[in-house]
Amino acid sequence: MLASFATATNAVFCAIAIQQSCKAFSELQLRIGIHLGEVVFEDNDVFGNGVNIASRIQALAPNGGIWISEAVHKNIANKKEIKTKFVKEEVLKNVKEPIHIYEVEVNNILIKPISIPSFQNGFNRTLPQKSIAVLPFVNMSNDPEQEYFSDGMAEEIINSLGRIQDLKVAGRISSFQFKGGKANLEEIGEKLGVSSVLEGSIRKQGNKLRVTVQLVNVEDGFHLWSEKYDREMNDIFAVQDEIAFAVTEKLKLTLLKKDRDKMTKSYIPNPEAYELYLKGRFHIVRRGASILTAIQYFKEAVDKDPDFALAHVAYADATLLIATYGLVPPKHVMAKAKQSAEKALELDPSLAEPYCSLGYYYTCFEWNWPEAKI
Repeated sequence: MLASFATATNAVFCAIAIQQSCKAFSELQLRIGIHLGEVVFEDNDVFGNGVNIASRIQALAPNGGIWISEAVHKNIANKKEIKTKFVKEEVLKNVKEPIHIYEVEVNNILIKPISIPSFQNGFNRTLPQKSIAVLPFVNMSNDPEQEYFSDGMAEEIINSLGRIQDLKVAGRISSFQFKGGKANLEEIGEKLGVSSVLEGSIRKQGNKLRVTVQLVNVEDGFHLWSEKYDREMNDIFAVQDEIAFAVTEKLKLTLLKKDRDKMTKSYIPNPEAYELYLKGRFHIVRRGASILTAIQYFKEAVDKDPDFALAHVAYADATLLIATYGLVPPKHVMAKAKQSAEKALELDPSLAEPYCSLGYYYTCFEWNWPEAKI
């Protein structure tokens, strides 16, 4: 687990409280590493040299120990209630300069005990009735490579439902952590804070589709609704809309015309371009070198359908990522990224994604704060 704090002192106090509470559970032998440095928050992920150093220090720490970098040590040196001692100087992987490492004493420090919630008697909180998690759909096709399509279907439904103001929808990162797992509905509801779950499967064979979905009440496991759709690939967008509208009906949500308009796609892309776009989305979330594969798919999608705004902005996002990760020199791709985001905005000004891409571009690569704010 990676946690970020406003101050180094808060981070150390939290670490001490965690280790003191863990003493009550013999099976919880945690290592904690703390560093003070810059990080980049992006797409529900965190990057930067600060993350790398904290991770390396954590790996060196003993079970039940808290090791900190010299940067943290200097920030808490005047805190009388925190005692530290020098451990060693260490050369960490992918870090140029040696790091001085200190240990924080856990014993004899008064920290208010942490209350550990009990989950043995079912839910320990009231879940909002109008809330849902869309789990990744199961790929029932004979070809395992079709997984991109089942994942993409779930993502598109998440995006549609997320446009409804009165509905709380768990994000993709949160829902997809249960992909391929055996977590029960009660656990999913508790972790994600939702009262209902939409799950389903897709069988794709050539141009034929079979989509099966079921909406389940988390608390008692009863089905609220289920349906099976046998369609052709050209009807995939209509199926997505039908599923989203059926969910809102079963959750007793009142949709105004503007809500329905938001949920319905304003542009229906070329089916081949859409499949290429989904393949790109499948690879981009894997990060690393997979982003280069995603870029190729997004480029092909744009070539197939030049008016497909989401393909343009996806290409921009992937290009920004490879520049951020240092996979290519930023100056070689920044103009392309900006141009693609602006093209997406020109094609569909109602999309949020191009604004986010341009904001990131102006912030990280031009340092143009006024333009980024706009």
